Amino acid sequence: KYPNVPAYALPKKNFTDTTANELTKAIVEWLTLNGGWATRVSSAGRYIASKGMFIPSTTKRGTADIHSVIGGRHVSIEVKIGRDKMSEAQKKVQHDVEKAGGLYFVARTFDEFINFYNTVCNK
Repeated sequence: KYPNVPAYALPKKNFTDTTANELTKAIVEWLTLNGGWATRVSSAGRYIASKGMFIPSTTKRGTADIHSVIGGRHVSIEVKIGRDKMSEAQKKVQHDVEKAGGLYFVARTFDEFINFYNTVCNK
């Protein structure tokens, strides 16, 4: 919004891992700030109110919430909070990603994610 403001003068963001949405934001931001690449993937589709119809997503069913590159490797990250469990479609995607040589991680807290990241990066 203000391209002439130096980075050191930008306000710091506060993150939490109490909701899936907040944990997803925190992981994507953290990876971006620490030399990785990450994007949030929405597979929900969308509702068009003016036409009164729902358009399904073209994203593969069961795809992880975050697609990232850490240390040159593809990493899919599924975010689950509380008692939320992976669906069969998500388990199949996990199997397919790992079979193709990528990594797959289920993040329940930010601390768990950091431990996983440190393991992947051998820290």
